[in-house]
Amino acid sequence: MTAKTKIIISDTHIGAGGADAGNRLEDFISDDVFYDWIHRLIRESEVAGRDMTLIINGDWIEFLQVPAVDHFDPGRRYPTEAYTDVSETASLQRLEVVHAGHPRVFQALSDFLSPGPPRRDLVILFGNHDPELIYPGVQARIRALLHAQGERADLVRIGERRYFEDGVLVEHGNAYTEQVDRFTQPDYPVDPEHPHLIERPPGSYVVTDFYNRIEPIRPWIDGVHPMSSLIFYALAYDPLFAVQVLKAFVAAVPDLIPDLATGEAPASAPWDEMDERALARRLREDEAFAQAFAEDAERVLAVKGAVPPALSAPMLATGSPRPKTPQERAREIAEQYWQMLEEAAGQVAREMGATVVVFGHIHERVPRRLPGHAVYLNTGTWIWKMNFKNASDAVWYDLIAHPEKYMYRRELTYARIDIDGRGKITGARLLLANDPEAPPPPPETPPPDGLWARGVLWLRQVLAKLTGWL
Repeated sequence: MTAKTKIIISDTHIGAGGADAGNRLEDFISDDVFYDWIHRLIRESEVAGRDMTLIINGDWIEFLQVPAVDHFDPGRRYPTEAYTDVSETASLQRLEVVHAGHPRVFQALSDFLSPGPPRRDLVILFGNHDPELIYPGVQARIRALLHAQGERADLVRIGERRYFEDGVLVEHGNAYTEQVDRFTQPDYPVDPEHPHLIERPPGSYVVTDFYNRIEPIRPWIDGVHPMSSLIFYALAYDPLFAVQVLKAFVAAVPDLIPDLATGEAPASAPWDEMDERALARRLREDEAFAQAFAEDAERVLAVKGAVPPALSAPMLATGSPRPKTPQERAREIAEQYWQMLEEAAGQVAREMGATVVVFGHIHERVPRRLPGHAVYLNTGTWIWKMNFKNASDAVWYDLIAHPEKYMYRRELTYARIDIDGRGKITGARLLLANDPEAPPPPPETPPPDGLWARGVLWLRQVLAKLTGWL
């Protein structure tokens, strides 16, 4: 048996291109790094005689921010309607725009393919931003762009939810986090009422209907993940924007958990009663009103399936009678969002016998050792991401005032799984494509989470044992 390596990336969010020509919706600017990195892998495979599988684990293409047009102008602002058609025809138009904007990405992937020896193949899984990958026409066109025909036809697999081979399980992960980003049928993301069309999760319409209008003037919003954390950070530092995001969210997303007793929206929400600017001014000036508003917002987000139900308790700081600040709530949501995926990784590892579980989706680089000696890796994102956990007020105000200082920060993370000739996994680690000289670190256990997060995790584990529920 030949030794082999699996390489996994996720959340590249490749858009229409033209970032340097005025397209403020384009977040992927690492075409040259990607091309060079793929060719380093090719050279290693050839020299070592090592088979390789490259797995793109969802949200490869940012279909939500690519207009369905025949001729893309990066300097033009397109109407919302250009982003909301989910038909196969519109998806093919978007794919052509993406290819024209990022030809070196497609060329690199085509160069990577080889029937061998050594064999190099490609797996492209769908995420919540690119379910269009299940369309047969989209798959056929990608194969043509990658020259995956003839003896190369079996080198490309496209449009599956999950990859599981050699003890390595790879899945995007949106099926295990907040309800607003889940598909009705996790394995096959089609619209239940229109099965000839793909389904976009409810949260996707916040992107097409709101983010695409606001991101050109607030480009930092993609660096805050998840969206519910963004709302609470904005309450702290930009109340007007928080009101706008919340209103857009309420308008775009149906009530997904209407029977959540603690998540019922107030009979008269304050953002419906006041002018946006007057409301933002009161949020800045009236601390009691701001706290009540945050609690109402939290209940609404719970009903919309945008925060874990466990977070719908009163907003009190741990060990203190004082209310939590919006920043504390934003961090807490993000930590629990990450924790949900870690718990899911452990459950999947036990159920399927996986040695390594790799997720994406949360845009956070995570290496963990799980109970039972399995390893969980999260490959983060290839777009800009900032760690807001310990960001000071000064950093936040600087980010909002001078986003250009932060937009080029990238940690181009990938997972590498090495398997020897006997089929044994000999290494599972996270590396950086834009830092090739860094020594490959082994999987490690990061510092423990805060007391609150550990307490909630313990309680959830106890409940899981008692009820059999993840």
